[in-house]
Amino acid sequence: MQLLLSISIGFVVYIINFHTTLALPPNYDDVSKDNTHFNEETPTLENSQPSAKFNPEHIGGYYQGDMIIPDKISRGAAHRPLWQRWPSGIIPYDITSSISANHSQLIVDAVRRMENLTRIGNVQCIRFRPKTSSDEIFITIRNGTGCSAHVGYRQNYILNRTVTLMHTPRATCMRTGIIQHELLHVLGFFHEQSRPDRDDYVSIQWNNIRNGTQFNFQKYSLTDIDTLNTSYDYGSVMHYEADAFSSNGLPTIRATRNASAVLGQRIGMSPIDILEVQRYYRCDRTSSSIAIRTNTILISSIIIIEITLIFLFNSAILLESII
Repeated sequence: MQLLLSISIGFVVYIINFHTTLALPPNYDDVSKDNTHFNEETPTLENSQPSAKFNPEHIGGYYQGDMIIPDKISRGAAHRPLWQRWPSGIIPYDITSSISANHSQLIVDAVRRMENLTRIGNVQCIRFRPKTSSDEIFITIRNGTGCSAHVGYRQNYILNRTVTLMHTPRATCMRTGIIQHELLHVLGFFHEQSRPDRDDYVSIQWNNIRNGTQFNFQKYSLTDIDTLNTSYDYGSVMHYEADAFSSNGLPTIRATRNASAVLGQRIGMSPIDILEVQRYYRCDRTSSSIAIRTNTILISSIIIIEITLIFLFNSAILLESII
């Protein structure tokens, strides 16, 4: 009897901690700490949030902060023109010597996670591989100013396609989610809040946006972008954080359908991010993939735990009555 009660109490503590973890506000200061405070192998919600006051994704001076677009092309969740898609989903890359060995391994690990997450059975959607001498088009990953990436394949673009991943004592892009964010730009994806249906899900707080940066919140029409028949995703790794480009520390984006939604997570690809890559690179045609909201997965987990807890309490009561 005491054993069952102890187990039940343990489950109560677990559920309280579980709910508390989900409800924790993002910690925007961790990214600016010295590297000794970083946990690169097991990123969490707290240490994966970019700093709102000094976000390395916003300091490169590029379009929407981190997207390198040499000329005007269609913009949005994913490019409509098929020439933006990397042929056969293969992306050759070169990691320069400006990236340390440890961070190079972190990048490779983040890439492998993307490959594994988007795989459907034996079908590999995307594949990043080291470039060879025969590769004329490839990406160069380097240390530099901010976090940024060229968007899409762009066959006729002859200049180098760079992915910049800054790492300094003040700020770093060396997080699994940030690396995946930039590489999703490479694959042809834009920011989630650029979707044409974004006003149904978020409210842009224009009065809180820094002067001269309002263009970063531009919204595009369905003629410009392809949402790939997916729903708006608060949990996308491609979404801005709530106070992106804020002039006063107040939110510039508010979620209107889920007030507790955490915007701008940089833990890693969400289920909808994964589905969009599968659809954009056409490897979902042999699978009945279903778009599942991140919140649905979390809620399902909570329900399972709570059902187990109820069962244990009922069992304890039943045993007590028998004894």
